[in-house]
Parts: sequence; structure tokens; C-alpha cells
Amino acid sequence: MEAAREGIVLLKNEGNVLPLKKGETLNVFGKALLQFRLGALGAGKINPRYSVGFLRAIEEYSDFSLNTEVTELYLSDSDVSPSDELLESAYKQSDTAIIMLSRPSGENIDNRPIPGEFYLSEEEEQMIRAVSRKFDKTVAIVNSGYPIDVRWVEKYNIKGLVICGFVGMLGGQALVEIIDGRVNPSAKLPDTWSLDYYDIPASRNFYNATLGMPVLDTDVPYFADTYYEEDIYVGYRYFETFGQQVAYPFGYGLSYTTFSVKPTFFTFESNKVRLAVEVANTGSVAGKEVVQVYVEEPDGLLEKPVRKLVGFAKTGSLEPGHKQALEFEVNEDQLASYHTESASWIMEQGTYTFFAGTSVKQVVQAGSFALEGLRTIRIVSNLMSPPMPIRTLSKRDPAGTFPTGEQSGIKPSVTELTPKVKRAKSMIEGPIQADIPARLIKYGEVVDNPVLLDSFVKQLTVGELARLSVCKAAGWGMTEIGEAGRLYTLDKYEMEEFVVADGNSGVNVKQPNIGMPCSATVCASFNTRLAYEVGKVIAEEAIDNGIHLILAPGMNIHRNPLNGRHPEYFSEDPYLAGVMAGHHSKGLEENGVSSCLKHTVANNCETVRKRNHSLMTERALREIYLKTYEVAIQVHKPDSIMTAYNACNGAFTAADEEMIHGVIRSEFGFDGYVMTDWNSYDTVDVAEAVAAGNCWMTPGSPDDTYVTPIVEGVQDGRIDRTRLENNVKHLLKVAIKRASNSRKNNG
Repeated sequence: MEAAREGIVLLKNEGNVLPLKKGETLNVFGKALLQFRLGALGAGKINPRYSVGFLRAIEEYSDFSLNTEVTELYLSDSDVSPSDELLESAYKQSDTAIIMLSRPSGENIDNRPIPGEFYLSEEEEQMIRAVSRKFDKTVAIVNSGYPIDVRWVEKYNIKGLVICGFVGMLGGQALVEIIDGRVNPSAKLPDTWSLDYYDIPASRNFYNATLGMPVLDTDVPYFADTYYEEDIYVGYRYFETFGQQVAYPFGYGLSYTTFSVKPTFFTFESNKVRLAVEVANTGSVAGKEVVQVYVEEPDGLLEKPVRKLVGFAKTGSLEPGHKQALEFEVNEDQLASYHTESASWIMEQGTYTFFAGTSVKQVVQAGSFALEGLRTIRIVSNLMSPPMPIRTLSKRDPAGTFPTGEQSGIKPSVTELTPKVKRAKSMIEGPIQADIPARLIKYGEVVDNPVLLDSFVKQLTVGELARLSVCKAAGWGMTEIGEAGRLYTLDKYEMEEFVVADGNSGVNVKQPNIGMPCSATVCASFNTRLAYEVGKVIAEEAIDNGIHLILAPGMNIHRNPLNGRHPEYFSEDPYLAGVMAGHHSKGLEENGVSSCLKHTVANNCETVRKRNHSLMTERALREIYLKTYEVAIQVHKPDSIMTAYNACNGAFTAADEEMIHGVIRSEFGFDGYVMTDWNSYDTVDVAEAVAAGNCWMTPGSPDDTYVTPIVEGVQDGRIDRTRLENNVKHLLKVAIKRASNSRKNNG
């Protein structure tokens, strides 16, 4: 409930139209009252024991009453424009009108920039026009999985605007408590809400199913190229740098009270910035406030966005007149930019200015320091470089470099794609040092004594190693529990079960359980404790359902609001997304269930995602798309990472050794196991994936369909046995940890 309460964003409250008076009769216009959406579709769905939509919440959890005459108008599954007679009758019962709009979103299909999706439908526009003409006091509630066009709010002089994403099983009750003032809203937008879809530079390189173009889902047998011409200018980085007007900026959100934000301390020493901000409640009711810290970095060899988020924190509930000091620490790694030519992270000479405030636009200067000369923070290796030059947006020539999308779109075949296997000896892990055991080691012995894992793996035949590298199968059939997959257990070694399930917002099995708000809604809370608690609750439910690993959190960047899986992911900003996802992961794992960061990397659309090739500069890849994983792993090292369906810069991610070993393991320090997304082998060679370090092919099958290619890969030299052993060891290390926990809990 707390996550839902803190994830609902108040964007407009002209004349203090909200909160509404208790006991008031509600005139609610729009079919969304009856079709209130609590969760996403697909892998991010929830299967709650029960749910409280907005209608039920009004009836059971509020002092409001409903104007049933208005409500009955929307039983027709249509946003009907009310008659003048109905409007007159409704106005006599209350001088306030609530207009509700809703948008579904989920896996497999992207949303579109058409009426009824990003834009208002004709029916919606007529309804809003009619209601706003009669009612001066109007409140709009947008129950959507993704940002939409909200220019109609100003056009029709709507007084209040509430953004209610997918808020989980108790979301209706949380919304009612915001509307009647029992809860003071404290959420902030984790994304920029543009005025128009085509204001977003990524719109030029995102498949647009309009103008007669067909809707293409995940599995259509087409190839597509997606050029990231906007480069590093994603979300507010673009709008702020290029001075483009928006509907509502990143980090924005109102409260029923007011706050002052005053920087009180700033220093730069020992390569770290430390600053403090005092927040005071200057209004008349208790409330929470979010402080965001941004940096403006100097241009030089590299151009920089004018704002970059480097810190955020949320106060506790402050009573009127009370204050709280928030302290921030920003390390030099957060201030570095990737210089491709030198394969290094650098800080350039010049002044670094820091700002603190309550949105990217509502900030005050907090301090600055000057750096004399270029500083190299880290030297790495160029990895995952694009196979061809990428035309990119530059603030030095905005008109001449603005994305055109001319190279993106459906293609007859995949572009410049070659497997990246065994490119560098440094990526090949050393041999397992254990001797072949003199006796057969059973799995239970290893569970009780993980030191034996090396010896256990060493005794396995190539066929057994290959069999463990392939998931047994998904459990989505009529007779199974609905799990996404499970470890194949070798009877010879008396192996124990290891079961994984989908579940960004709950445990996605057939047994009803918890239904938490979606990741984008949790992110809007800007509350790391809540992100942790959401993970904790899901872990407890997973254990009750016999699940050892949850395939979450989703980590892809909100590059474009029309991505069908937008609600499953966190934010357009990699730092915010990484911190919040890292705490979600930590909440799962510290409470007994493994987590899985997904989908690595640049899986930023659903359209032909199995054959979609993301092409970008290495700088954009490292600073935006891989950065969110790096930040999350710094918060908490997860047990698992999932590769994506798509290709990125010349290789399918499931078979990209440069990504798996060069970046994720060597640079980020990840030491868990890597798995494919489900059915990735539709487009990726199994042997190449295993040779690249992918540990688990999913969902697999109980027969040898996907086992045989691995055995043959070892026999013909494409897969090094040492790599195969290490893959299996990474996988079993996690499975053994969870089996050991189960024994302790049951003992």
C-alpha cells in the first residue's frame, strides 16, 4: 500500500481543487472507472489474491458517494460524451467533475502514436470538452502504463491532474486516499512528459505502426535496425540541453503542502563531492519531499548534457514548520564521461556546478569546483563498438544532426552481424583447479559444503554439463504451477529443484499471491527503502510458492515512452533506474530469493525484438544503457543477469562475449550466472551462446534438442570445456545457495 501511495504523482492542482471534501458526491466520467488498470500485461502481470480498483475503493474505503447516473453511462465500454441534461443533473450534485483516462501496456507489442494510445481518441476529446464546459472544477486522473499527450489539460482548463500508473492490487484505495487528502502525494516523475510524441528525438528511430504500417509483435520473422541517433541525449538530457519545452519535466511532482530547499554545505575533497540540503515544510499539512542533485559538467573533448542526475533522497514525513537535513556524496566515477578514442572514463578540465532541487527545472546552485587539467578515472578496453559509424545528435549543430531515422526500420536481413566469440584470451576464465574426485560426489554434499562445487563440476561428463546448461522447460501448461523454468536435475547425483518465475511486481505463477505496483510506479516514489520492501514482499511470496529466483527487476531505459514494457522498467535516467532496481534486487536476495537483472542490453522496444538490431556509439551504450546495470550492481550484486533478444552493435547479446565477460564480469564485477531470455535460440546459435559465457539456455526442453548442439560444440572445438564447466559452476553456485537456504529454513 505504501508503495502505491508514494507512486501516484500530482502534476497540477490549480486553486487547490484537491483534496476533495469527504462526503462529496463524485461525478466520475470515463470508462476507466470501471476498467481501472492495476498491472501490466505479459511477464510483468500480477495475479493478486484480490484487488481494489478505484470503483471498489470509493464504495468501500472512502466517505465519498458515486453519482450512479454518471457511472452507468460508462457501462457501455465507451468514453461516451454526456448529454447536457446529464451534465446539468450531475452539476447539481457536485460542482466538481473527475475525468478518467486509461491506457494498457505490456509485453510483445509496442504502443503507438495514434488516437486512443499516445493521443486522445475522438471519443475522449468530446467527453473532456463537454465535461469541462460545464464544470469549472475538473480533476483528470490518467491511469496509464506510459506517458501520453496531456496538452488537453491546458486546452480545456483542467484544474487538477493526477498520474496514476499501474499501482498494484491496492491501487484504487491508494488513489482514493490521495484524492481525499488522507495521504499527501509525494511522487515525482521518473520520466519527462513531452508536449508531443515527435518532440522526442528517439521517435525518429522507433518503429511507428501508423500510416498503414502493420503492428509487428515479438515473433514476426522480420529483421529491423534501430539506430540510436539521439546518442546520449535521452529524456531530460535532451530537453534541458536543447531548451525544448515539455508538458512536465523529469523529477516533477506536487504536494498538498509547500517546502523550502536550501543547500547548507558543499565541499570537494578526496575526489568526492559532499553536500547537504535542508528541507523545511513551509505549508500547513505534513508531507514528504524529494531532493534531486544534478551536475553541469564542462564541455571539452566531449560535449555534455547541461544536467545529469547524480543523487536523490526523500525526507520522512515532516510536520508543518519541521526541517530535515539530507546529505549527499557524489564520487568521481559519477562525474566521468566515456572517451571512446582512449577507451577511458575521464573528467575534463573546467568547472563542475552542482544544483539541488525538486525537479530538473526547479533547482538552486549548491556549489561548484574547478578541475585543472584532464583526469583519467578508469582505463578499460573498447568493447561492443558499433560495426559502422553512427550519425549522432550534437548541441554544436542541432539542426544539422537531429535524428532522421533514415537508416532504421524493417530490413531484409540482419545488418553487419557476426558472432563475438573468444575474441580475447583475457576473457577466457582460468581452468578449474580441482582434481577429478576419486568417488562420486552427490549434490547434497555440495549443498552442505559449497567448497566441493569445483570437484562436483569436474566429475560431470560433457553430456551432463550440457544438460545442466539447458533449462528443463517452462511450466506454463495446464498441469504445472506456471513457473518460467526449472533446473534439469540429474538423478544420478540426487539433485534438488531450482525453480524460476517471472515477477517484476509479484510472483507470476497460477497461484494467486501479491500484486505490487509496477516498477515505473515504484520508481516515482524516489524512495529506495520502498524499492527494497517491494522486493522483500515478493521474496516472501516466492518462497511460499516454491520459487527460488524471480526474473526481475527489468532494467531497460525508458528511451521511448511507447515501448510496450515501459511500466516494467524504471526510468529514462540510468542512475535513478540503477539505484532503485539495485534496492529491489537487494530486497529480494536478502530475504531468500535470487534476482535477475534484465534484459541486457538495449532491449528498448517490443517490435520484432528477437531480430531487432540496436546500433549506437559506445559512449551512449556505456553512459546510458549499460550504466543502469553498473549502478545496480554497485548497490547489490545479483545472483543472475538475463541477456536480451536483440542484437547490439554487431552481435546478438545472448552470444556476445564482449558484453558477458568483457563488461559485465570483468568491468562490473558480476559473479553470478547469465541466462538467455526465453526462446532466444530462435535467432541465436546455442553453441555460440555457451561459448560466449551464457550459462543457461531457456526455456529449453526435457529432451536433447538444445543439449546436442552444446555437446557437438565441445567436440568440434567451438566450446572450450573449461568455459562450459565455469558456466555450470556459476549456475550451480546460485542453485546451491538457495537449496542451502531452504534446508536452513526447513530445519
